[in-house]
Amino acid sequence: MADGGDAGGSDDRNVPRNPNLAGVLRFAIENTPDNADDTPVSPGPMDEQRREWLGAAMQQFAQTAQDDVEQMKTCLQTLAEGPEDHIEEKETAMEELMDLCCSIDNAQDLHKMGGLALVIGYLRHQNSGLRWRAGDVIATVTQNNPVCQAAALQLAALPTLLELVDSDPDSNVRVKALYAVSCLTGSCQEAQQKFVEQDGFSVLMRAMQSDTEKLKVKAAFLLRNLCLNNPQHKDTLCNMGMVTQLASMLQTEHNTFHEHLMGALVALVTGNRQAVKDCRQPQLQLRQVLTDRIEHLKGREEFQEELEYCQQLLKICFSQHDDAMAAADR
Repeated sequence: MADGGDAGGSDDRNVPRNPNLAGVLRFAIENTPDNADDTPVSPGPMDEQRREWLGAAMQQFAQTAQDDVEQMKTCLQTLAEGPEDHIEEKETAMEELMDLCCSIDNAQDLHKMGGLALVIGYLRHQNSGLRWRAGDVIATVTQNNPVCQAAALQLAALPTLLELVDSDPDSNVRVKALYAVSCLTGSCQEAQQKFVEQDGFSVLMRAMQSDTEKLKVKAAFLLRNLCLNNPQHKDTLCNMGMVTQLASMLQTEHNTFHEHLMGALVALVTGNRQAVKDCRQPQLQLRQVLTDRIEHLKGREEFQEELEYCQQLLKICFSQHDDAMAAADR
């Protein structure tokens, strides 16, 4: 079975499930003439061998789509009707759904069949293995999929996921729930607004203060992305004291999490004068922290990205240019 410890996940939705589809795409590219001046070109005749191959490939692709639907129905039947103590069978069904729903079309079909609602219900299951797998399926279904993001919001997935991130006793569940939150809110303004309304930023702060490294990293990464995608979030974060919290965390003994922490802080202070002002609070001693950290990291290739973040923060928050801007504001 799949390992529950990894909250990451690549978006494999451009990889065709049917190998013949890759051949069809390659065929289309190879048979598209170069046409720099955009003059319409009439298609040439297709020989019988290619016509037969293309027809067979498209037929197999259509059959694969139908097979996927039937397989999803079987998985959902296992989850909906299987005996309560058949945990391994249900875990396997969840894992099959994860694989099938890497296709956006399959993900939307899952929702149409009532499967998304069923999976969301499993977030409350007493078995932690089913809880984290449910989070993984939700992440897969909603990633880069506006239709399913809207559906998950209507089914009230977000508050349950945030609750799991905050308080589930199993670290795998917390990590996967945060992964699902990240996918659900990705490029979705409605989901991001609900995230703010449900105090999601406080959940991220507590996650970054946890003892689970993967949870901390994913929380910092999501915070950074939210700041980059919607700068309006920065005012909310400043008002809740996020800058002070992040800067204070940098004063702890150096560890690999600091790179992600600094990345989030750079995103937060860029273009936001209040965030810069917060970084300059004397009690934080951030200028000295950054200066010392730069000396500590110089010449260490494995910390190159963190070094660059340090230099950016020092420049943004403590350069003479910014001091002059602050004086002008006063």
